[in-house]
Amino acid sequence: MKPCNKVGLKLRLKKDSIAFVAIIFLCVFLLCPSAYGGQNESKDKAGFDTTEALIDLLKQKGVINDEEALNFLERHKEKKAKTGKAFTIKHQEDQEIYLQEASKGITEKLTKDLNDLKDNYQFRSQDLIQKSILLQREIERLEEILTEEYKPQLQKSSWAQRIRFGGDIRLRHESVLFDKENATNIENPNSPGDFINSTQDEHHQKLRVRVFAKARLIDPSETNVGKVEAGIRIATGTVSNPVSTNYTLGHDNNDRADIVLDRAYLKWSFRPEEEIWGNKIPEISLTGGVMKNPWMSTSLLFDSDLAFEGVVLGLKSDTHTLNNWNSFFTLGYFPLEESEWNQSDKSLVAAQVGVKHRPVYGWEYKLSAAYYYYKNVTGETVEGSSGSLVNQRELSRMNPKYLQKGNSLFDMDLTVPSGVTTYGLLSEFKLLNLNFQLDNTLFFPTQIRFYGDWVKNLGYDSEEMAQKISSTKEFIESNSGDIGYQVGLKIGTMKPRQRWDWNTSIEYRYLESDAVLDAFTDSDFHLGGTNAKGFILGGELGLYENVWLSARWMTANEIDNLQKLDDQIDDLSVDTFQFNINAEF
Repeated sequence: MKPCNKVGLKLRLKKDSIAFVAIIFLCVFLLCPSAYGGQNESKDKAGFDTTEALIDLLKQKGVINDEEALNFLERHKEKKAKTGKAFTIKHQEDQEIYLQEASKGITEKLTKDLNDLKDNYQFRSQDLIQKSILLQREIERLEEILTEEYKPQLQKSSWAQRIRFGGDIRLRHESVLFDKENATNIENPNSPGDFINSTQDEHHQKLRVRVFAKARLIDPSETNVGKVEAGIRIATGTVSNPVSTNYTLGHDNNDRADIVLDRAYLKWSFRPEEEIWGNKIPEISLTGGVMKNPWMSTSLLFDSDLAFEGVVLGLKSDTHTLNNWNSFFTLGYFPLEESEWNQSDKSLVAAQVGVKHRPVYGWEYKLSAAYYYYKNVTGETVEGSSGSLVNQRELSRMNPKYLQKGNSLFDMDLTVPSGVTTYGLLSEFKLLNLNFQLDNTLFFPTQIRFYGDWVKNLGYDSEEMAQKISSTKEFIESNSGDIGYQVGLKIGTMKPRQRWDWNTSIEYRYLESDAVLDAFTDSDFHLGGTNAKGFILGGELGLYENVWLSARWMTANEIDNLQKLDDQIDDLSVDTFQFNINAEF
């Protein structure tokens, strides 16, 4: 009996040990699921709870009894109900499927988070714009309150607050270096029969002074009709030269510098206070008088010193600084020369549309398209008696009052007898102009600007031009053209007005003879006018506040021979160096 009891005791101990180990294993499994690859799923691929299956297996093997199995099962379900998690043990063959499902879940979560972040950013951007507008209105309201509070004290000096004075001065050394093989019989178009210097180098010292006054006549804080501004600027220059305000020191005639009215205008502008079109704030302006260049353009078409006389209507949309898109439209009418004896006044009518866009932080570009129509500037032949007063008036009307050089010209005077040459423009001028500008400010204050300008004279008709001079279309096309363009790159501070501010630039220009009106284009490149190509290198350096140096090197050749009947390769090859000391006040 005793041996049998010992055997039974051993079997019971063994069974109890196995049960004890199993219980410990199950507790560890339940309490520390991460040790067994616990996941966020309660069922395997077939939908079967592996924890319940393990409890059932232990009960079938007799390791645990029914009561113990029930207790473990209740604990498992209770934990599952609290955490919402079930623990599974994945088989080796299911690992790849599980990883794919897990990766898909992570991708979906990241996508959702990114979309939420994007929505939040857009919401905050719109909120920032709204707050900025409200802040601007609050500032204007406070300014109005302060004005009313201290109005008696301010009335005595109100005129001083409304008027601002300023100006600038420029000292220039200029060297003009000619190729010694240049042609020597290049006619001065402003003085038929006289020739320009084309072989002897020249060195000049020049001065430019400009003084302005700008007055605020009506302020938006005082009235809801917009603001009115008046401006006046006088400058050195020559009355007969519209594209230069330089005075050459030691002039041949030893005369004093002329003083010209460079600006004299009234400008009204209005921007609604209320939000229109979802925070898009349009602006309208109307300017009349003698004004600065109102167009997005370069010196390919208009010299930087050229003043525009006439009236301009301007429209701008999305003018708030935080808006990414801005568009503009400009319409202008400019009398060029009044005729006392008929209605054939010379004038310029022009329109331009453009857009400015900031696609991403640090990048901005501007695009524009313009059409310039010069009316009644083309010459026509005049026949009959040279003594006829009508003929003389007609020749005087069509004769350009100022030319540089390059445009195709012909003698309009066919009267008998005729002893005087009266030049007229051979082509009409209807210009299509495209402009672009790309700015990078990621390295502020250093800025990178790439720009370009392209123009085509749609009024250029070689057949009509040939008929006027009894020539052929082939001859006209071989000695003239209607296309112009330039591209440039500028790096640094665009306007160096502080100490050690700097920039450098390079530009290539190509301008055929009848692409633009030569009277209004750049007066320095190739000594002014059209029919020129070449490079421009430049740089600026700030010395002190509002005092800076600048320099340019221009190398240029003609495109078509200036003397139509000769075979010389380069009629006029010229390099120009300019060194300036500039100051603003």
